[in-house]
Amino acid sequence: MIRTSRYVMAAACAAAVGAAPLMAQQDLGRDGTTWKWDGALASGGSLKLFNINGALRFTASADGSVHVQAVKHVHSGGDPRTVHYAVVRDGNNLTICAMWNDDATCDIDGMRGSRNDDNDGNRRRNVTAEISVQVPGGVRTAGNTVNGDVSVERISSDVRANTVNGAVRVTQVTGDVNARTVNGDVNVDTRGGTVSGETVNGSVTASMGSSGTGDMRFSTVNGGIDITTPSTFNADVRLSTLNGSIDSKFPLDFDRRRRHAEGTVGSGGRQLRASTVNGSITLQ
Repeated sequence: MIRTSRYVMAAACAAAVGAAPLMAQQDLGRDGTTWKWDGALASGGSLKLFNINGALRFTASADGSVHVQAVKHVHSGGDPRTVHYAVVRDGNNLTICAMWNDDATCDIDGMRGSRNDDNDGNRRRNVTAEISVQVPGGVRTAGNTVNGDVSVERISSDVRANTVNGAVRVTQVTGDVNARTVNGDVNVDTRGGTVSGETVNGSVTASMGSSGTGDMRFSTVNGGIDITTPSTFNADVRLSTLNGSIDSKFPLDFDRRRRHAEGTVGSGGRQLRASTVNGSITLQ
């Protein structure tokens, strides 16, 4: 009985260890200007990447593993050692953070306390980190930065791409897409999932490579919206602008000033919504 109890306790401990996060690595890549990381990630998992100053680029991986390469660019007065990285893994979910402060933390949900406007001034602000990631098929991907472009190419799963000051470009993605910036253009080329493209100061360009069934929503405040549809296209359409015009190759119901248009294209079904304040909309 005692021996059996020991085996039960050992199995319980092993289960508890297995349920814990598999990996949490902090303070990586502080020395030098180049940092690399590789690790397997199975289809159905998720990858989140958080940055502050620097561009993000995601491409497809050919071998079922995540491959990360980060390069620091140091400008006048910058100190590359102020920038370091963290890798947190919980089962089949992976989070990678680029951090500018020693008191910043990174967990599976993201980055916290990483302000770069403290007393170190230019030492932190004058360093950027450009990060390139190869993503395995079927892995949900989220890229977040503040100052820099975000580019996603040929990812076969859902994608979220967010920045504040920079452009967002998503091409040949087969899953759902959410692309967002504040100051910059959004360019989306998808293969059939739900699509959302949003900016404040910039244009939105969207091209659909297949008919798909997912809803599509595009918006900007200061900029135009240009939408290119596939040869076979079915949707319930609603387009609106305040200061601009609307042009469509499909027969829609226009208001007198051509600043609002709606109608059913083909057999309808999916929703297409596009709106701007200062700009024109083209549907072709």
